[in-house]
Amino acid sequence: MTFTLVSPLDGVSEVTLREPTVDELAKLNDDSKKFGEVRAMKNLLSIMTKIDFASIGKMGARDFRQCNKYLSRFFD
Repeated sequence: MTFTLVSPLDGVSEVTLREPTVDELAKLNDDSKKFGEVRAMKNLLSIMTKIDFASIGKMGARDFRQCNKYLSRFFD
């Protein structure tokens, strides 16, 4: 799924997300326990989009929420 960013991020105007792997879900779960949910999701987005972690931290809240909402479908 490709999302157009409301607030472009360091020259990136859209991100493409896919279904996460079981290993990525396990890492997200572990990172959530260690670092909290927001940082864990930042890590996952960085891995999936190939955008560095620091740049993901600059992502607009609406864009982050949109990505989080899409990925959350795979946790239930």
